[in-house]
Amino acid sequence: MASSITTYILNRPSLLNSLVVARRLFGIWYTRDAADIIRDRAALPAVKALDKNTECTSIDPTDVLKSSLCYNSHFGYQPISKVNPLAYAWNRIADFSIPLITDVIPQQRMPSAEKFDVPMVTLIDYINENVNGHPGLIHGGMTTIVAHSSMSLVAALNAPGAQIVPRTLNMDYRKPIRTGQFVKVHAWLYEKNCISRSAHGVVDTVMIKAAVHFYSLKDELLVEAISDILVANYNS
Repeated sequence: MASSITTYILNRPSLLNSLVVARRLFGIWYTRDAADIIRDRAALPAVKALDKNTECTSIDPTDVLKSSLCYNSHFGYQPISKVNPLAYAWNRIADFSIPLITDVIPQQRMPSAEKFDVPMVTLIDYINENVNGHPGLIHGGMTTIVAHSSMSLVAALNAPGAQIVPRTLNMDYRKPIRTGQFVKVHAWLYEKNCISRSAHGVVDTVMIKAAVHFYSLKDELLVEAISDILVANYNS
């Protein structure tokens, strides 16, 4: 019975938004605990499709970033995410026109399999109920952190042990991201330029250009962003 009520509420954004307002006014609120999130996420068609896809591999984002000095990561930080997102690394031979809505991406900004061993990552993330700005909507600062975390993750996969520092960020908000729901996040790299070399002529620091798209589970584009990421101690 409780599960049926939960499903009914979560499938009706207007009702969910009303409950958020009720929380603000009367302290009434429903939140999913970690076990519920993990169970509901495993049943998502998007997750099942990624698990079966031979062009991507499941990864642990926390383990990846442990090997790099990376800033602005929300992975493992429970006030933002009750559970770590599921993450998948795409290989160089993947057809990126399938997961991405390519008609809004310039060709020169598509994932580069020529320059990077892991051109793109995909995350299935749950937007925690307590990161709202306006009732029922994610705070803009939280969107920024998720974007930076995702782009830094794909940079770390291509430069293990490097220092990764996002330098710029330009975001375009297309549609609202609602709390208490899952989103699909694609982050990728498309350009790399040498900034400095060591005394032996080895590339030491590079500037990487990255992009990220947030989608609903219905493949609606919610947010897009691009970023310049400085990668020091680069050894690839």
